[in-house]
Amino acid sequence: MVLKIKNIDYNDWSPSWKSSKSSRKQRKYIINAPLHIRGKIISSMLSKDIKKLININSLPLRVGDYVKVLRGKYRNTEGFVIYIDRKRYKVYVDNVKFTNKANREVYKPLHSSKLLILKLNLKDKKRIKVIKRKMRAKNIEENKIEELISQLINNFSVKEDELAKVMELNKKFK
Repeated sequence: MVLKIKNIDYNDWSPSWKSSKSSRKQRKYIINAPLHIRGKIISSMLSKDIKKLININSLPLRVGDYVKVLRGKYRNTEGFVIYIDRKRYKVYVDNVKFTNKANREVYKPLHSSKLLILKLNLKDKKRIKVIKRKMRAKNIEENKIEELISQLINNFSVKEDELAKVMELNKKFK
């Protein structure tokens, strides 16, 4: 289901709506947001272990993250994020499938707020920079940040062979 509201100009978007108390303006912010902002909106909570380590509550999802479904029919199902649909604000996980009326297995679209990140895809250097920036905002010392990042990479990052399989699924998706 795509959100469609009458009388909305999709070129009319302002970042100031984000902080509005008006739910009407908040909905307009989400519906009209450009793709680079939608990527930031599609974020999920981190597991307790990661949260305790780096003192950050949530991060934007990336393809290759290992997540757990928290709500709905597929609750407690774990799997890798194989595709993120920024246009419809949906996330697809490799173990969350259903059989449609044509007897084909199809991935179930999930909302990012219903997911919990258990392991991170830290292959991207920009994502590590984002984590460091968020940690600096929490006033953590620079030398401690490097130590925590190395612990994060060793304990809570997705392995290369698993990531290669996920990227293969991502290429086949759609």
